[in-house]
Parts: sequence; C-alpha cells; structure tokens
Amino acid sequence: MRKAWLGQLLFAIGALVLGALTVAWNGFYKGWLPLANEMGRYGSVAELCGIILLVCGAALLSQRTARLAAFALVLFWLALLIAKVPMLLAHPFIEEAWEDFSESLIVLAGSWTIFSLASPPARSAHSASQLTAGRLLFALALPAIGLSHFFYLNLTVPLIPAWLPAHTVLADLTGAAHIAAGIGLLFGLLPRLAATLEALMVSLFTLLVWVPRIAASYESKSNWSEICISTLISGSAWAIAASLRNRPWLEI
Repeated sequence: MRKAWLGQLLFAIGALVLGALTVAWNGFYKGWLPLANEMGRYGSVAELCGIILLVCGAALLSQRTARLAAFALVLFWLALLIAKVPMLLAHPFIEEAWEDFSESLIVLAGSWTIFSLASPPARSAHSASQLTAGRLLFALALPAIGLSHFFYLNLTVPLIPAWLPAHTVLADLTGAAHIAAGIGLLFGLLPRLAATLEALMVSLFTLLVWVPRIAASYESKSNWSEICISTLISGSAWAIAASLRNRPWLEI
C-alpha cells in the first residue's frame, strides 16, 4: 500500500476516530440517519456503523489486511450512498442534498481507489480500469462540493480562520477550485495536478479549520463529525492523486 500511503493513513485515521466516537456516543454523525430509516432504530444502526468503521480503520493500518478492509469499506459506503438516494430524489433542487450525497460519493471513491491500488501486480491491467472508475466517481462528486461554497456562503465564510484575509474571496476561490479539479479529472485536463492540488486544499481545510475548532470546543459533536469526514475526504483525495503518480504533471 506504499502507492497510497498518505491517503491510506488519513483514511484509516478518519474511519477509526469516526467509528470510535460513534460507538462511544451511540451515534452522532447525521450521515447514519438514512441507513437508520431503512433498517430501523437509529442507535443500533449507528453503533453497527461505528463498529464497522472502527474495525476496518484499524485493519487499514496493516499491510496484510488493508485490501480486505478497503473492500469492506467500499461496500459500507455504497450502502450508505444507496440509502441517501431517496432523499436526493425527493429534493433534487436542494444543494445541501447533493452536497451530502457527494461527500459520501467521495469517500466511496477513496475506499475503492485504496482497494484498487492494493491489487497484486498480476492484476495491474484490471486495476487500471478500477482506478479510472474511482477517479470518475471522485470527479463527479466535486462540483456539488464546490457549489455549496456559493449556495451557503454565509456558512462557509465564518469557517475561515480570522487571521486569513479576504474571507469571502477565499470562500469563492476554494469553491471554484473544487469545481475546476472535478472538470480537470473528468476530462483529463492536467489530472495529476488537479488531484494533487485538491488533496492539498482539503487537507489544509482539515488543519486550518477543523483542528482549531476542536481545540477550542473539544466537546462539540458537530466539530468532531466534521473533522472526521474532512479527514476521510482528504485521504480519498490523496489516494486519487497517488493513482495518477505515473502521469506527467502537465499532461493535457
């Protein structure tokens, strides 16, 4: 898994912490609600989700079990994504529904890419098509994430650290950057550069936005939820970037 060591590590940390806190708090992440609606009582479903993430996150840290863990997480996030489809169909013109769906799609793409990068050398040709599929899913998810910066500018701007200048401009620029990265990956326009810059940007979000918020209000379940998802998205982005490591930086 050296091919995607940073993406794998961040993904493992995000899954471990989200799983551990879900079990400890008997559910605190709003993303479990669609599954709970499908399966029944929220607390039981949330605890099951937490256990799966906790076990798989730990397994991702071992070379021997990482590929199996990544595949299990593919199935897990796919189930969550399917459970979110009814809400998306019921509210197709609400950006928040697309943003929520796209976050899960990014994490699905990340787990699929980590699994694909771990394929044995004998399956390298098959793995190449798998990696292409992962990049396509990742690219399709980015526009909705970017548009959320514009639709919910009043919520995005306050997240930017006070010491940074031009908060509104930064919110707009980062939103546009998400969209540009998605277009670059989708149409093969500087794909390696697009994926790497996207990974760097979302990692900086995690460090500059959510780490200070956790430090300032460590009891906030909302902040913990956000930093876990942000870490999973960062891991996904670095895995996508790793999948393009053999491509030229300025390839068009």
